[in-house]
Amino acid sequence: MQTFKDYLEEHVLSIGLNPDHEQYREKHRQEIHDILRSSYKSIDGYGALGSGSEEESKAIHDDISKSIIKATKRDGKITTVNLYRDQYGRKSIASGTDGTPQGKTDFKKNKIDDNEQKRAWGETSGATEHIANKLGVPKIPADTAEKIINKPILSKDADGHHYTRLIGGEKHTKAAYGHPKIKN
Repeated sequence: MQTFKDYLEEHVLSIGLNPDHEQYREKHRQEIHDILRSSYKSIDGYGALGSGSEEESKAIHDDISKSIIKATKRDGKITTVNLYRDQYGRKSIASGTDGTPQGKTDFKKNKIDDNEQKRAWGETSGATEHIANKLGVPKIPADTAEKIINKPILSKDADGHHYTRLIGGEKHTKAAYGHPKIKN
């Protein structure tokens, strides 16, 4: 039984890294799914698979099953989540919040931690790119991004940072930020 103090405290779950936290993958699967579905709704859904579609739901559940997950649990509920895969270090493949001010604060805290620890990188656009810039996360040049994302890039912008690639059959402009582990 949880104590009142346990219920109110922040807990950062490291699912896929901490064996004691593996139980939370299934316990919070639906919450994580709902956060990701909601977070990607405005950009045609997770992986551009169509918001609310069966394909989107399957992709989210598959990624929950095989990803490293960093989630913040507060007051017994997940407020923010980040999924990673092992690709040139820890690549952030998806993230989102429960939409609350606290969830957004927890999201930024996790991004700050990843940057300060130099432990993750990822592709961004929109609000997450704005946050990465504001937090001073290093930009990854488009030439380097092309090598580490393992996806074809259609074009690179003149700024040397942004690039366009297909996601779900649609063109999207992205930028990579963070700390990939690249061997020279």
